[in-house]
Amino acid sequence: MARQLSITYLADRDMLGLVSDEDYEQFKDILLEALHKEWPKATLAVEDGEHAAVEVVFADGDFPNEKALQEAMSDVESRVHEIANDVIEEREWATEEEYEGYDEDLEELEERRGRDDDDY
Repeated sequence: MARQLSITYLADRDMLGLVSDEDYEQFKDILLEALHKEWPKATLAVEDGEHAAVEVVFADGDFPNEKALQEAMSDVESRVHEIANDVIEEREWATEEEYEGYDEDLEELEERRGRDDDDY
């Protein structure tokens, strides 16, 4: 199909919540490893960005038409986002002490937001 695939994931630190620099770098390293497992022959990078995004480039692509190229790019982008979300949810990058109560804190915050919305 394509001779060369290049994927750059632009990570948004805010999507992880309040994290240390160390945890953020660990997240990027784990994500890069996960992407490499999915696309071992691709050129991969995880960089800082203002918003989470994926840049996909097929160099010397062998696609029958523009629509096929766009569909392939969309498929890769979707899979990258799935992998990133899995890495975020697994929290292997997180310092244990800091994130022990993360789920409970998030649930409590969502409950409070729901109650505040209902009161108005």
